[in-house]
Amino acid sequence: MLNHRRSRIPRVDGMTIDGTPVELAMLTIGSGGVAIDAAEPSVSTETIPGMPGTTDVTIEDDTGAAYPGDRTITVNLIAIGGEDDINAAKQWLGALNGRTTSIAWRGLPGEYRGRLAVGAWTDAWAYDRQTHSKTDITLTAGPYLHGRRTSRTLTAGANTIAVKGNRPCWPSITLTPASGTKTASITDARGRKIAITAAATLSGTITIATDPHNRETRINGNLTTPTLDSDYFPLLPGANKLTLAGCTGSIEWEPNTLI
Repeated sequence: MLNHRRSRIPRVDGMTIDGTPVELAMLTIGSGGVAIDAAEPSVSTETIPGMPGTTDVTIEDDTGAAYPGDRTITVNLIAIGGEDDINAAKQWLGALNGRTTSIAWRGLPGEYRGRLAVGAWTDAWAYDRQTHSKTDITLTAGPYLHGRRTSRTLTAGANTIAVKGNRPCWPSITLTPASGTKTASITDARGRKIAITAAATLSGTITIATDPHNRETRINGNLTTPTLDSDYFPLLPGANKLTLAGCTGSIEWEPNTLI
């Protein structure tokens, strides 16, 4: 009987919450639909004596755009089915309330990630039978859609990789030093370099996380620091040229898209 009821639930073209299609949780989208708030650019200006007007001192990303702030994703949901199904749907959403999770919908080129909040439930009854229950969920999300994780193998010398999306993204890099080398490095087309050096010779595996929220460099799992002239760099949308010296390796990234 439960499977029969599920077969009649309207599909929502790939709407997932925490990676689960909403119809599998006995949920469907209500008349309120999905609302995606604006991601306002963080713009700063200063008044400087002796100069007319104001001066733009906005911090920009590598594409020249101001960094956007968070945005709120609101979804109107209806729990349907029997009373047990509706209670199960409420419990499933309740387990996600307050957690960091994801929402994806239709043909969006990725998923929004943020902290989920479940609003009040409004129950509807027909005599002594519960017919459905409504709520709004909100995701306080980062501004970007995070695309599918992609990885590429890197060889010594010049490599070119293509990155989707329309905003810079921060890669994770793994390097394997060449035999007998003291320095391993990776350099982008703008000349920014991440280099690791040793007093003797490098061996094992070097891992580099460039994400500003969780940035670190390790050799064989042990924390280390890159050279003083190193600069953690993002990948830009489109073609990226990366040059490896003293090593081979691989790179992983999730493309970022702003809509």
